Amino acid sequence: MTKHLEERLSEALDTAARTVPDNAVPPELFPAEGGRTTAATERRWVPVLAIGLAMAAVVVAVAIPIAVSRNNSAPPASSVCPAPPAVQELPFGKQNYTDPDYADLNKLPFGPSPRVPFTMAKDADLDGGYLEDRGVRVPLASGSQVYSIGRVECGWAAYRQSGKSGDAAEVGVLSTDGKYRSFGLVTGDGASLSPDGSQLAYVALLGKAKASVVTVSVVTGKQLAAVPAGVNSEVVGWNSHGVWFMPDRDKYVTQVWTPGGKPVAVDTDEHQLTAYRGTDRMLLTDQDATPAGTGQPEPGGTPSQCVRVVALDSAYKLATVLEKCGGAAGTLSPDGRVLVTDADGIVQAYLIGEGTEPRLRMSSMLVTVDHETVWEDATHLLNSAGLRTDRQVTVRCDVMSGACERIQDGPQEGAPVGPELGYP
Repeated sequence: MTKHLEERLSEALDTAARTVPDNAVPPELFPAEGGRTTAATERRWVPVLAIGLAMAAVVVAVAIPIAVSRNNSAPPASSVCPAPPAVQELPFGKQNYTDPDYADLNKLPFGPSPRVPFTMAKDADLDGGYLEDRGVRVPLASGSQVYSIGRVECGWAAYRQSGKSGDAAEVGVLSTDGKYRSFGLVTGDGASLSPDGSQLAYVALLGKAKASVVTVSVVTGKQLAAVPAGVNSEVVGWNSHGVWFMPDRDKYVTQVWTPGGKPVAVDTDEHQLTAYRGTDRMLLTDQDATPAGTGQPEPGGTPSQCVRVVALDSAYKLATVLEKCGGAAGTLSPDGRVLVTDADGIVQAYLIGEGTEPRLRMSSMLVTVDHETVWEDATHLLNSAGLRTDRQVTVRCDVMSGACERIQDGPQEGAPVGPELGYP
């Protein structure tokens, strides 16, 4: 991607001005994984640091309507990163419960911390909070919530919001030394890093009832391109075809936009499309309640819902790669090779193009998935959920072997608060 001269000069001056402290964090903190990718961003709803919610059934951890990019790779570091201040580690709750409905959950062993950015806090007021990523802990201002959109050099593209209800979120970059560079306010409806991690796309507020989908440089925050949009717009990903967004998320009209050009409408059959940085395969969920290809309800009056993996052809049409029916919820791995669905109360994983037998099969009482599910890597997904017993559980599952383990298991009310998962 060719950079503007001004942006390149700004980067060079920024690099030259950096000092390297004796305890600076080495570039290996954010290594590139597998080299430069050539495809898509995942987007998800960002989890909120919220506690004390008694739930009637298993639900995904509380979220605010902000979608984010999904990918485990980061651009290669070209300089030594600022060292984070010392931060005291907060422990995860780890315990078993006597409720017989969750006896299987009690059997799961405890595993290591999430291998994605996550936040912890000492209490519900978000005092003494920090973001942790692969053992590095970065302090956060008391009362603020930070949600990782994805790793960038020496930090994370991230949302920031005060703990006060109704406050607007801003988007920017959190550095390894805890400093936050804001790019401005967002509508709260989606953001995606570019496939190479150098740019960020999001819906920027321009004033009352006005907004644009914009792309900015991660290094400088400078706006590079924009297209008119409404405050009800939503960015749903960025892959090699361009930025995917819905001008009005309530109507499921989806467009793909190559920055600098004009958006092109793509028919998603009025379903939710999710695009990913690591693959040009995409996900269609929230389908109409009809059997695939019939347009008619199933006999007996029970509708069928389906999840589809699709790819864009040269005519801007979506071709189905794999379809699984029986439920409307699913997630696609960052490399586009594994589809995981939640159908009829069972979570199952399918290796695309290599047979139809599921690799993972587990009750959705223990694990839930949707198009915003957090993946540690191409084969491990994470799930944080509250149970009707006031129990908060964070689980890691290997979709190839079906093996799962608990990361955290404790009461929803109490301290510390977390881990609240972000995106790598």
